[in-house]
Amino acid sequence: IHSPSWLKTPLDEDVGQPANLQSSLHKPLPMLDKRELIAGCLAGAAGQTFGHPLDTVKVRMQTHAGGIRDLGAWQCAARMLSEGGPRTFFRGLSIPLLSKSVEQCIAFGVRGSADRTLEAAGWQPGRSRSGLSGAVAGATTAVLLTPVYLVKVQLQVSAREGLSGPFVAAYRTIANAGLLGLYAGATPILIGTTIGYSCRFACYDKAVEVVKGYGAGDTTATILGGGVAGMATWASHYPLDLLSARMQPRPLQVDGQGAKLTMLGHLREVLREAGPRGLFRGLGPCLLRAFPVNAVIFLSYEMSMGLQI
Repeated sequence: IHSPSWLKTPLDEDVGQPANLQSSLHKPLPMLDKRELIAGCLAGAAGQTFGHPLDTVKVRMQTHAGGIRDLGAWQCAARMLSEGGPRTFFRGLSIPLLSKSVEQCIAFGVRGSADRTLEAAGWQPGRSRSGLSGAVAGATTAVLLTPVYLVKVQLQVSAREGLSGPFVAAYRTIANAGLLGLYAGATPILIGTTIGYSCRFACYDKAVEVVKGYGAGDTTATILGGGVAGMATWASHYPLDLLSARMQPRPLQVDGQGAKLTMLGHLREVLREAGPRGLFRGLGPCLLRAFPVNAVIFLSYEMSMGLQI
C-alpha cells in the first residue's frame, strides 16, 4: 500500500510550528494532486456503498421519521425492513454515492494540498499540521456540498411525501424556500465538518503510527487507523450533525411563535424534548457504521494511491 506524503515522516508529539514562513511566501503554492483526487473519489464511492444502510437508520432516528421516536437502532431497522424491504436501506443512494465520491475527492485533494502548503511554510509533521490541513478540507467540502447533504437527508426521511428522486427534492426545496433553502443547516454542517475532518486526519496519522509501533503491517495499520479516525470524526461533532439533520428536511419549519427555526431553536427543542441525551440520539448506529466505512475509505485510498494513475 502506498503511503501519502503526510505519512512518510514519523509524527512528532510536539505541536508543529512554521519555521520559515517568510521565505515560504515567495514559493508557489502546491497545487491539487490528480492522483489524490482520483484516489479520494474511488475511496468515497466504496465507503458510501458499504455504509449507506446504517446511515439511513441513523438519519431516521435523528429525525423521528416514520414514527420511530422511541425505537432503538435494531427496532428502527426492523421496522424499515418490514415497511419497505431491503431497498428501503438504500433509498437515496444515488446522490450520496455521487456526493461521497466528490466529497472524498475534495477532502483528500484539499487536505494534501493544504498539508504541502503548511510544509512549504515550515510546519513540522505533527498532529497540529494534520489537524489544520484536515480542517481546511472539511470547511471546503461543507461549503461545496451542503445542498447535496440536504437532498440526501430529505430522500432518506421523506419516502411517504412523494419525493421520487433527488431532482424532485431539490426542485421542491427551491420552490418553497428559494435557492438559499438548499443551504438549510449550513451553519452546523460548516462548524461540524471543520471540527470533524480536523480530528479525522490527526487521529488517522496518530493511530497509524501507534499501530505500526506494535509491529503491524501497512494494511492492518490502515484499516485500524481508518476505523478509529472515522469514529473520532463523528464523536467530535455528532450533536451538530443531528441539528443539521433536523433542519434540512423542512427548511421553512417554524416554532410555536411562527418564527423560522434556527440552529439554536432546534437545539432548544431537542433539549426540551429529551434533554442532553437527545443530542446523541442515533450515535450508536453512526459509530457502528463509522469504523468499517472509514476503514474501507482509507484502505481504498491507499490502494488507489499505489496504482499507476
